[in-house]
Amino acid sequence: MLDLSFLNGGRQAPPPQAPEDDYARYLAEHRAQHRRGEPMSRETFERYSLGSDWLGGLKDAARKVVQTCRLMVGIHDYEYYLAHMRERHPDAEPMSRAEFYRHCLEARFPSADGAGGGRCPC
Repeated sequence: MLDLSFLNGGRQAPPPQAPEDDYARYLAEHRAQHRRGEPMSRETFERYSLGSDWLGGLKDAARKVVQTCRLMVGIHDYEYYLAHMRERHPDAEPMSRAEFYRHCLEARFPSADGAGGGRCPC
């Protein structure tokens, strides 16, 4: 399967290999260690390997949970804003990070005079 022995020191990290090479190596190791057992199918191997697509889906779901939690406490996502601007408004100039956060603060805690930096929202 996945060789992590280089983490113990000494050896260089192996170059990344194509999934076909990983499956072929798995089959060879399985035949050498388990003479009678049935090896996993290619689909099952790809589903449970570290580089498979379900792991990417899990990372995407975790990213969305973090984004939701941040929005719940009032921290907006600048990278999401930039992606939205590129996708929906390609001709418009996006705000800088500082301008974006200032805009979000003003939207959430407007000052009395509208000039910004008003009283504490507590």
